[in-house]
Amino acid sequence: MTVAREIEVERLKNRKRELFDQNVLHVLNGQVMYEEFKSKKLMGDSDYVPFNEAMCVNATTTSIFDHTFIQTRAAGHGDSEDNYRTKVIAPLKSLFEQSYAAIVLWFGEDMFCQMNLLTILAYLEQSQYKGNVFLNCFREDEFKVSQTELTLGDYYSVYEEVLVNHRKPSHEVPSVMNHAIDLFLEMQTDNNRVIKYILKHKHLPTSELLKRLFKVFPTIGYGDIQYMKLIDQIK
Repeated sequence: MTVAREIEVERLKNRKRELFDQNVLHVLNGQVMYEEFKSKKLMGDSDYVPFNEAMCVNATTTSIFDHTFIQTRAAGHGDSEDNYRTKVIAPLKSLFEQSYAAIVLWFGEDMFCQMNLLTILAYLEQSQYKGNVFLNCFREDEFKVSQTELTLGDYYSVYEEVLVNHRKPSHEVPSVMNHAIDLFLEMQTDNNRVIKYILKHKHLPTSELLKRLFKVFPTIGYGDIQYMKLIDQIK
């Protein structure tokens, strides 16, 4: 973790120290972020867990984190249910089993992160969570966190419309999420901007093409796995 990230977390802690106390759960967007925070012991007395998913790709189900969800998501990733449970479900044990006064969600502005965020918000509504929910949103290239308190109510409906049925939501969402939803829906089409770029540059070595994709499409947020799948389909 960079010094800048540590300073930003300390700024947040000084501003709202109660969110780093007991009875608070922080949900981090992925194992890498989790390990960074863990290594520096930045979360005070609160608990924290990673969400190790890529909800921006593959099919999902209306009920979140149940057996059908696990089957569907594991199949989409080409993984076994046992491996999926170990990687995705087991690390979220505290979210499922403990009761918290507040939950803090750490997710970036890119489409990858925002679809993960939407899934967690939908799950909180599905599980009828009654505590306070805060979003710590940031850009991946500069860790300047914008903290807002969210009101639950419509996110499950948006999750169903967008991630299950691939339709524009009928409810308003924050502007960052709205932009991410537009990108997500475009990426479901056969002629999206990434596929066009890969087709135009398919003569490049895969390693060079990957570097360019990361640079050209920072707001999508795909990782190696998602881009490689598209490259393999085209090449």
